[in-house]
Amino acid sequence: MSDAPILAPMNLVTDLDAAGDFEKKHTPHIGLETIESKTRIWVKTGHHVPHPNTPDHYFQWIEVLADGNAIARFDLSPVATEPHVCVHVDLPSGTVVRAVAYCNLHGLWAAELTL
Repeated sequence: MSDAPILAPMNLVTDLDAAGDFEKKHTPHIGLETIESKTRIWVKTGHHVPHPNTPDHYFQWIEVLADGNAIARFDLSPVATEPHVCVHVDLPSGTVVRAVAYCNLHGLWAAELTL
């Protein structure tokens, strides 16, 4: 049984400093690196507070969107995979990148970053 309810259809935490551990362990963390002329976007769940990765409680998938358009989706399995993914892209400055992660118990969690 869940330790907390799903808070909203899409949980977007904009102030992690004010968030509790429950929100921090579910909110994806987006990182950026420039490699030659491309941008490497990486997304990690459980970055701020560790999230379980067990058959009963895990992230089923992570999706990366650019200006609202899906550009990558990673389906994950519990235990065998680590919910940390990356994709190399060629996007213009000012593009809004959104990472959405689906926890099998607590629903959809999102984070945004502007390139």
